Amino acid sequence: MKSPSPIFCLILCALISLSTSVLTAQENPVSFYIAYQWPGSYCAAAKQGCCYPKSIRRHPSFTIGGIWPYTFSGDRPTYCKSKTPFSLSKISNLTKSLERNWPSLSCPSRTSSISSKKLWMQEWQKYGTCAESLFGGQYQYFHAGLNLRKKIDMLQILSNAGIHPNGSFYEMTAVFNAIQKATIYLPGFICNKDKSGNKQLYQIILCGNTAGTTITDCLGNPRSNTGQCPEKFKFPPLK
Repeated sequence: MKSPSPIFCLILCALISLSTSVLTAQENPVSFYIAYQWPGSYCAAAKQGCCYPKSIRRHPSFTIGGIWPYTFSGDRPTYCKSKTPFSLSKISNLTKSLERNWPSLSCPSRTSSISSKKLWMQEWQKYGTCAESLFGGQYQYFHAGLNLRKKIDMLQILSNAGIHPNGSFYEMTAVFNAIQKATIYLPGFICNKDKSGNKQLYQIILCGNTAGTTITDCLGNPRSNTGQCPEKFKFPPLK
């Protein structure tokens, strides 16, 4: 079977939809996206600077940028009504792994874990509350994200294809093909801009099952016109 055109990833870029929906019985989420985020791109774009956790400085890697439920119509619902407020105690045995794999990159993460705890609370309030029907609870939501992060070594996949975070510009086709070859699934891309205005690879999007045991096809019809990547983009280093 002929591989789909990498232009398809421009459709998947739609998953960064900023639209907010009110969930109804007909608009329950059908699955979720996981965003693999490159810290170098976050920091190259951050106006207020950023702080890498020590673990990332020692072992550069993609982190989790988010677990985003989506409906079949392509909306990403946010801030849903929930009877389950965020509770750090419910994920207490996950916090060490979350600090390594789903950290806040905003300062002062180097001096305390307060930034990351605030991030996890915000992620649950914004997206997790809309994903309860998929995951069943807060612990399962974060646990699934960690499992999928561990299953995919995105930096190694790209390095194996000769794609390195050295400030060079790479063809979208090359990045797309490298990820599809390694995972057999179609990735989506989200780009941001560095301080010079260059579009850079910021997040790579895949989908997974709710147990976090495997990457799956993305369902639905994601849509948006923001965050799309050009045919060639920068892959910045960690600085």
